[in-house]
Amino acid sequence: MPRFETIHGIVEPVEGYRLGGYHPVHLGDTLDGRYEVIGKLAFGQSCTVWLAKDQDDHQVALKILKADVSEASRELSTLLRLSAPGADHPGQNHVIQLLDHFHHDGPNGTHLCLVFPAMISNGEAMTIRGKPREAEYVRNISKQILLGLDLLHAADIAHCDLQPASILFTVAGLTQNELLLQPPELSTVKWLEGVEADSSAPEYLVASQIRRGELDDADASTLLVRIGDLGGAISSRNRDTVPVAPSALRAPELIHGEPWDKTIDIWALGCLIFELATNEPLFPLGTFGLGKDQIDREHSRLINQLLGDEKRTREHFTRYLRDRLPTDFGGEDLWLLVSFLLSMLQIEPKKRLSVEKLLSHPFLMGVVDG
Repeated sequence: MPRFETIHGIVEPVEGYRLGGYHPVHLGDTLDGRYEVIGKLAFGQSCTVWLAKDQDDHQVALKILKADVSEASRELSTLLRLSAPGADHPGQNHVIQLLDHFHHDGPNGTHLCLVFPAMISNGEAMTIRGKPREAEYVRNISKQILLGLDLLHAADIAHCDLQPASILFTVAGLTQNELLLQPPELSTVKWLEGVEADSSAPEYLVASQIRRGELDDADASTLLVRIGDLGGAISSRNRDTVPVAPSALRAPELIHGEPWDKTIDIWALGCLIFELATNEPLFPLGTFGLGKDQIDREHSRLINQLLGDEKRTREHFTRYLRDRLPTDFGGEDLWLLVSFLLSMLQIEPKKRLSVEKLLSHPFLMGVVDG
């Protein structure tokens, strides 16, 4: 039963503030006696993410999980596994690092809180303005994402939720306290008439304060890219679990309910790199007002239309990609990028190249390891 007036801004669902739901946060709150909330970064179905400063005035990202998902969350164990002492892998710097974790008791239950380095932007914010992307930019970010994914796959972990919002960007060598946010946009929480107000909801919700286009003019060679949001990651021991992946980035085997493995990440990566390169989704899938079967049929149609004809796929895909890249992208780079993406976007999972082989693809030649 609804308890609040509907809020139409781009914020988390206000009805998510209930027993077992989101923890109510206000700007200026302090959690665990040492993390002061200074801004809103993001929200998801299972969490809110805030910019905070610690006791040394260093900025961090504070992810607060809903109470009803905190106990069963695999994210903490995955992060601890990846950061175990002695781990030595070139992808270590390209997966988000866990700095701290704690549990917080609030009016809606006990919440797992994860602390990460603050990053300037994410892939979703980077594609909003449609800035043309040069080949060097695509090469550089692709190499870093692949190194991070190689770390996950080497640990037999599938990310399962690769999408623009889970790819985090900052500038290498950036000192603390340099993440600038937009002024807060507050939406007042209003209780419905006849509903008794309590402490389960905050006084207001805050829209994301991440500045869009903040890194548009950054030198591609200075960007540091990390894979984040490991809440949906699944190890080989839990392959009976159905991945919760964004509809338009699901591999064909997920659409059809078939057995899957970590090659679903390879398919999603092909879709992701296409979007980061062109600022457009590979499969522009409308979902509003449609049932799951309708969405699945339309998704399959789009995949088959672009990739289903083996004789014409390369020619068709090349034209489709070229029309969405800047005119000065370069002919040779275009051909290499087509080859690179098509080695991931194989309808049959066994035909997709592994991360290890993708890292040696000619498109990435000349990129220095990060």
